[in-house]
Amino acid sequence: MKISTKNEYGELKSIILGSMENFQWPENDKEFNEGIARSTYHETLTPGKPPVHVINEAREDLETLSLIMEDRDIEVHRPVISTTHWAYSARDILLTVGNKIIQCPTPFSSRANELELYPFIKETECEIIKAPRPMTKQDPMFDAANVLKMDDKLLYSLSHSANEAGAEWLQHQVGNQFEVIKWRVVEHDITHIDSTMLSLDKNTILVNASRVKENQLPAFVRDFRKIWVDNVQARNFFHFPYASKWIGMNVLSLDPETVLIDDAQTGLAENLRSNGFQVITTSMRQSRTLGGGFHCVTNDLVRE
Repeated sequence: MKISTKNEYGELKSIILGSMENFQWPENDKEFNEGIARSTYHETLTPGKPPVHVINEAREDLETLSLIMEDRDIEVHRPVISTTHWAYSARDILLTVGNKIIQCPTPFSSRANELELYPFIKETECEIIKAPRPMTKQDPMFDAANVLKMDDKLLYSLSHSANEAGAEWLQHQVGNQFEVIKWRVVEHDITHIDSTMLSLDKNTILVNASRVKENQLPAFVRDFRKIWVDNVQARNFFHFPYASKWIGMNVLSLDPETVLIDDAQTGLAENLRSNGFQVITTSMRQSRTLGGGFHCVTNDLVRE
């Protein structure tokens, strides 16, 4: 297999899908702990394993998602789990772009070596780049989920998990094949970009109207067709919401006409259909508990 991906919507041929096997929240991860502390929710998140019903529901939903993709002849790869992890959201740390797989300089120390969960990658035709670990806040630092691939551009969301130095380091890695465009949503210090904006086809973006105003959009997308999402259905969660309700707009494009979304999001489904998209729905019952929707739990390897 040859890694080849430059956008979020080309026809999907091969993908990584996260796992709940041996899932465990980290105990000694400074960035993770600071993220929990930033939350305004009245409860807190206890490190360790989630309850059995959370694990079982999430596992069932991932398996259903895998079957949906396999029925469309999409090759699905899963992590090989030998120790505890929290790689439910497979997209967070590994950035696939062009023919490269970049293990990003994540601020999450407990996720710094997730490339090791995917031994098959060493057998693929790709360039593997391992970023140096950030030792200070001034070192290059970002997660893969801070980046949207938009053909010849990489939209880079500046946040507490992605700094300016990280954008400059990424530009150096991709050379002149892609232009890294830095973007900050001024009023919201989001962690990752994909519950704020997603690219659905060459000229269409899905935008969180609660977080983004028209004049805050990056200049290069202002002439795009915009599907504004005014609200989503808030999924239930167990004890503590690691993701906001906006994880409900975290969708996965299977091709430029087809979007996979949470079956709880009936309003979003209607919005997408009215804009000419085919919609496939399935459950993501623990998306708020575990902090991952369909875009989060997958990582495209090959798109045409």
